[in-house]
Formats: sequence, C-alpha cells, structure tokens
Amino acid sequence: MIRRITASIGTLLGSALLLLTIGVTPAHADLTELSWATEGYFRTRTVTLTNLAPQPRRISVYPPNGEQLVIPDIRRTSYIVSRFRMMPSLIYGKVARLNLQIDALDDVLWGDNNGLSTAPLFATDGSNQGFLGGPVGDSVTIRRAWVQFSVPVGVMRVGRMPSHWGMGLLANGGGTGWFDPETPKGEPRRKVLDNFFDDEFGDNHFGSTADRILFITKPITIYRTVKKLGKVDHPLVIGYAFDKLSESPLLPYENFERKFRPFGQQGFISRGRNDDVNEHVGLVVWNQPDWDKKSFLDEIRLGVYGVLRTAKEGSTQPSAITNPDDICGTFEGQPHDCRDTGSKVWIADFWWRVRYGNMFTEGEIYQIGGTTFGGVPFPSRNQKKKANINAGVARFAWMTPKWDAMLELGHASGDDVLEDEEFKQRGIHPDFNVGLILFEETLRELTARVYGIPFYSNENPQGALGFFSNGGVINANYIQPKARFRPTPVAGLEVIAGILAAWVDTTQTNGTALFPACAIGGACKDGGGDDTYLGTEFDLAVRASFAGQMRFALEMGYLRFGGALKHQLTEADSSFTLQSSIAFVW
Repeated sequence: MIRRITASIGTLLGSALLLLTIGVTPAHADLTELSWATEGYFRTRTVTLTNLAPQPRRISVYPPNGEQLVIPDIRRTSYIVSRFRMMPSLIYGKVARLNLQIDALDDVLWGDNNGLSTAPLFATDGSNQGFLGGPVGDSVTIRRAWVQFSVPVGVMRVGRMPSHWGMGLLANGGGTGWFDPETPKGEPRRKVLDNFFDDEFGDNHFGSTADRILFITKPITIYRTVKKLGKVDHPLVIGYAFDKLSESPLLPYENFERKFRPFGQQGFISRGRNDDVNEHVGLVVWNQPDWDKKSFLDEIRLGVYGVLRTAKEGSTQPSAITNPDDICGTFEGQPHDCRDTGSKVWIADFWWRVRYGNMFTEGEIYQIGGTTFGGVPFPSRNQKKKANINAGVARFAWMTPKWDAMLELGHASGDDVLEDEEFKQRGIHPDFNVGLILFEETLRELTARVYGIPFYSNENPQGALGFFSNGGVINANYIQPKARFRPTPVAGLEVIAGILAAWVDTTQTNGTALFPACAIGGACKDGGGDDTYLGTEFDLAVRASFAGQMRFALEMGYLRFGGALKHQLTEADSSFTLQSSIAFVW
C-alpha cells in the first residue's frame, strides 16, 4: 500500500554514466579466459508451530466480491517448504562478469495446494503456492541479472542486482553468496556478509533488489598508483548509484486510460517525467576485512550510506488533481490544499563491524525523513505526510575458537497514530531474523490481520501491504543474549542458544492499532507497565555439516506471551515451534 517515494534527476544522468563507461575500452582478454562459475543451494524446511493466532474466530466480508471471509483461530500449523537458488557467473578474464540469480520452487509449499488435481487422493504434481499465501508463483524465475566490469578508475555494475548494506536492516540482499572469493590465500575461507545462511535462526525469504547503475572506486589507491608509491592498496571506498524505482507507476486508483497499456504502443512511458520515481545513493566505506592485528580474523569495516528519493508528482487519484485549490487533509496543524508538492525523502544509515582478537562488535542505525504528497495513501489518498522513522541494532561479543557470547540490542520505531501526518512506523527488513516465533511468526500474522482485513478493497485486494512486517522487527525494542558452542570441529557441529525479551515501542492512542494504549478492560495506560511487554522467547539450534556440501539444522523455540500480546491473542499464553532444515550448498 505504501507507494515507494522517490527522486528525479532523471534518465539523462543514468544514460550519461552508461555512455561514459561504454566509451572505456578495457584491456584485451583472450577468449580462453571465458569461464563459468556457480554457487547456490537447495534447502527444505519443516515447520511445526502452535498458537500462531489464538484469537476468537471471526467472520467478515471481502469487499471486492462481497463473499464471506473467515478469520480463523489458528492453534496448530505444520508444513514443508523448499527453495532452489543458483547464482551463475560468466567471467571474462579479470575484465567483466555477468551475474544471474535463478530461483526455482521459491518457498513453495509441498503438495498440490491449488487444485491441479480434482481429487488429490492419489499421486499428483505439486503446485507453486507460496507458504505466505498470495498468487501462485512461477516454477522458475530469473530474479536478477547484472554485469560488472572494470574501468580505469574503478568498477561499474549495471542491471537488476541485489541491494545489501551493513547488517541488512534496511537493504538486505536476502542471501546472495557463500564464500568470500577475496579470502587471503592460506587462511580458512570466510563467508560473505550477505550469506545464504546468515542468521542464527530461520531462513531468508525476500531480498532487496534494485535496477541500478553503480560506480565504486578507491580514490587513495588510485592516487598511490598514479604517484607510484610503495604501498598501493587502501581500504577507503566511495561509491554512487542511480536507481530507477519506476518509469511509469501503475497506480490502483488511476483512471482506466492511464492503466491500459496496449501492446506496441509506448504512450504509458511517454507521458512525461513528472511521475518518474528515482533514487540516488552515495556511500563511503572503510573496508578492511584483513586487518590482522592480533589474528587473521581481525577486521574493521565502517561506513555511511545515504539515499535521496524524489518525485515531482505523487498524487494517487487522479495522477494530476484538477482543482489544486481543494483541501486534501491537514499538514502541521493547518489545512493543506491539493497542490501536488511531490516527494523528497532521505535516508541516513551508519554501519560498523569490528573484530580485534576475541572482541567483536557490529551495529547499524538509520533514520528516514522527508515529505511526500500522496506517497503514503493512508488512511486516504492525496495527503501530505512527513517521515520520521528510525531503527537500529547493536551487537557486542566475546569470541573464541570453542564458544562465543553475544549481546544484541534492537529498536524499531512505532507510531502512536498511523493516520496522522507524521509517519513513524516501518518494520526492519524481514530477512534480518530475530528469533523463531515472536517477530518471525506471531507479529507477522498479527500485522497482516490488523493492516490487511480492514483495508481490503478493489484497488488493494490484499489490504495495506506496506504496513505488514513480513517477519521483521516492528514497533519494538528488544534485548537478546546469545551463545554459540562448538564442541568439536568434526562436521562443523555448532549449538546456538538465545533468550529474547521484547517490548512495544509505541502504543497507539487513536485509529488503526497494532497495540492499543487502552487495555481490554478499558483502563488506558500511558505506554508503560506490563501492557507494553511482548514476551520472552527461548531459542535453540543445532547445526552440522556432512557429505561435503550438506548442511543440517534442528531448531526449536518457546514463546511466553507478555501483556501486550495477551491483549491481542486472548485464547492462549504461549507458542512453541520445532523446525528442521536440510540443504545442499555449494
């Protein structure tokens, strides 16, 4: 439901960058240097979960067709789900590389779940229904494709590519690599940051993707090379990216003629650039993964990531308001006319990752600000809103070859009134997993019910999708001490345990409420007391590797509901899950 708000220096700059890079002629590479390389995985996960949504059964009506809709009391859930991912690369010497991401059977439920067979009592073919619902997916999808090539002063990447930064709180690639190809010779292979299996518990299911032109360079390294200084390489990296978020947005509230796109005609593109949605990204990183002060594991990485999203036109119905003197809600306490002021939204993100001997720390914090007209069409269309969203996670650990002890602290801002002019709630990326149940399952289901069912319409048949957490941390503060134990190097055996305690960040005082400030008994709280406590979760995982490329994990979790959850999930006071995962990884 939330329209991606954004920026416009436009196609000219992107085209100019591309033309400049095409004009650079790289050194010749012999055809014998053309080679293929692949990495990827096939994983299968079994899930058993109790008390996912212990609420009284309700019956509603689905507005698009007037049919009856049942919102069930979910006490027991079990299923099996699989995914195949392959990341092939076609490499031309040290000059250029073509990268692909191919996903097949992407998080599909086992079995025929879409009526492929009229009576699936006997053996049938399985369907491609995703485990989170929605429409049936394709069996195979080329989800990303991009080219990387060298230029005299850096590296360019062009195409549809994963977008990952830092810990993955805001931009998370969703798992796009296994081992780091730049691991120094003679040292154990280290894993890439956006790893296929980068969480203590659970799997990745989504991933951030960008249609992007990216340039990365090392300015001090270039300077030292030009000056022919002794030590050439330097860890300072800077970069710029131009992203095209939308060339011609397809808005659900538009008139038919704006949504109809007859084949062979490009009128829908040529209406002008006012509706283009663009993004500009700048980054500065100190990247020193081989710091090696006390051991080969030492590293120091820190950086700043800035985003500017703008659009000249943000109206959602109609795209050009005919009478701008009409009133479209209020802004900063005053009536605001319907003049489309467009959108200008910025993001500032700081990340660090440092290991020195046994000490380790990692963290990421971000702030989203700016204004938009129509970019957040909630509770109604064509209103001016401002963003004030923040989140962050910090980890502090003591690591040894046998065991690790870690403390993780996290925050995602909430909103006291979602319908007002200041938008303050947005979940952390769902592929940054925290525990097995509270955020991954319980709040995912609860946000889908709170922001889905009341907002079903012809224009938004799935409800206010932009407010769903999809498994990410939302409107919460949490603390999670964790421990890892490696009793033997045989089979890479590892035991992981964690305790998660979480509280609501902001209770809602009016309007649509995930966690209302007024308890069921009618007594209102001022955001304090037991009513803000979400619960306590205990998680345990055992992992092992075998047969060279096989990876096995057995995971379990127990969640004890706190006061905030009990006000919403009244028919139970706890939840339990037992899960197993087996994967072939290469």
